[in-house]
Amino acid sequence: MDTYPLLRKCLVVGIILLFLGGSTTFGVNASCITPQLPRVVHQHVQAIQQDVVGQPCLVGNVKVSPGAGNDYHPRMTTNGLGYPIVVYEQEIDENRKQIPVVYSTDDGQTWTMKFLFDSINFSSGSGMLQYPDIVYNAPNDLLFLTMIDPKADVYNSGMSFIPGDIAHAENATWYGTSTCLSNYTDGGAGCTNNFFIALATADDCAYTLRQVFQLCWVTYPDFKYPPGTSGFNVDGNTLFQSAPASEIEMDSNLNQIFLVCETNLDSGTKITMKTNVMNEELITSGEMQHNMEKYVDPEQMPGEYLGLGTDPDVSGSGNKVCVVYVEDGNVICKSSTTSAVYNPGFNWHTSRVDTNASAPAVYMQGNNVYCAYVKDRDLYLKVSEDGGITWGAAEQKNDVKGTVVAAKGTVDICSRGIAFTDTRNGNYDIYYASYVTRPTPELSITGLIPLKMTIKNIGDAPANNVSWNITVTVKKGFIFPGKFLSGIVIGSLEPGQEITVGRKQLLLGFGSIEILGAAWAENAPLVSEKLTGRLLLFFFVP
Repeated sequence: MDTYPLLRKCLVVGIILLFLGGSTTFGVNASCITPQLPRVVHQHVQAIQQDVVGQPCLVGNVKVSPGAGNDYHPRMTTNGLGYPIVVYEQEIDENRKQIPVVYSTDDGQTWTMKFLFDSINFSSGSGMLQYPDIVYNAPNDLLFLTMIDPKADVYNSGMSFIPGDIAHAENATWYGTSTCLSNYTDGGAGCTNNFFIALATADDCAYTLRQVFQLCWVTYPDFKYPPGTSGFNVDGNTLFQSAPASEIEMDSNLNQIFLVCETNLDSGTKITMKTNVMNEELITSGEMQHNMEKYVDPEQMPGEYLGLGTDPDVSGSGNKVCVVYVEDGNVICKSSTTSAVYNPGFNWHTSRVDTNASAPAVYMQGNNVYCAYVKDRDLYLKVSEDGGITWGAAEQKNDVKGTVVAAKGTVDICSRGIAFTDTRNGNYDIYYASYVTRPTPELSITGLIPLKMTIKNIGDAPANNVSWNITVTVKKGFIFPGKFLSGIVIGSLEPGQEITVGRKQLLLGFGSIEILGAAWAENAPLVSEKLTGRLLLFFFVP
């Protein structure tokens, strides 16, 4: 077996590449200090297109896992076509688990297994895959899947890129990464517009820290680190103690990336949150802090404890974020607005979703927050229409009473429905319950030029009292006249309606400038668009 050296904050990665249903070979430069090409292996397997037999019941519960054994840890997302997509652990025996990828084109009534990931077919794989997570990346129309093989000799942390239009996908790409870390357990997936983030927990190389964050940043399709970054780092816990970390989850909103987990401390188990900016210019800026990469290294990410608790989940939308977890048998929600700065300084509002409940999962869309959880072995859904401050009545979503599994990580939720674990057939099976999201306004910004932009409501509900501003920041040089415009659109902006705001006025000056346009409404989160360029007298050059 080849071995690779580990630098303190810069890991050299071994990579294996697998095409599901296709074939190609990539060369990957994963070097940190000096150029070095790690070992690359590629294999080929037949893609799967298998219908899942499931019976719709009274309120739409459908069994999405066809296997006869136990199934665990469902995670889900929605692609650009609105199809719900579920991944989970499919147990073959006590030493064998696979990761199926299933999707539905009819709001969860029928399901198709598109891919089946099995590490027994991967180089050095043990056949034990666990803790899958999946996110949809809209700018590149990609699904990004992560998984862990804790018993593999190497390549313990796995990642896959799947075409966003999964129904017509012909292949998927799988990568495995290898370092000297050991005892891998949990994993998570996230992304910015163009960077994909694989999170894992493992023991550090010196065996002095247990279950630390390992964060890998990669690009598509070349599977390289983002420019100017080392891309692969471990949280040494010098600034904030997040380890030992477990039950990890990831999400983001327009301006922040969120990592949440349990941290087992002497004072009790606490809910940890670490954050990072979504701004790719900052991520690739090369700025250092404490001799480490400020925007790439998880060790440098701002962290805080939200309180004592277990089993957290997180969801963001616009400029807001909600974290749910269990504290003293109650499902708690903490909500806050966020900013785009490195250390956002949250102002948390705490609410109680329900009592004597467990296994919470949260999805946020605008000001609407959807929390699924288990109580008395039944599945419930509650909705908040004010960003997680107050909650409506509980709605039961399972149709066979008293069979929903209440353990950690057994429930997940997306914009189309809820994936949950159920024992109605005698095994641990994954079921799906659909629900209808509330109409929500969503703003977009197009056509940003100096002092003008177009705001459009691309949601399905009116946006009330739309506010906006345009800010011009001088990076180098000078401009005239003022550098700030703002206003309120009286009345509402109907779904599909757009309006151009600002004024026809030339900027005058010389130098490098940045133009930031932002818009928000009473019932819609903030969106922003940025434009950089040079001003030559009154000519703007992007």
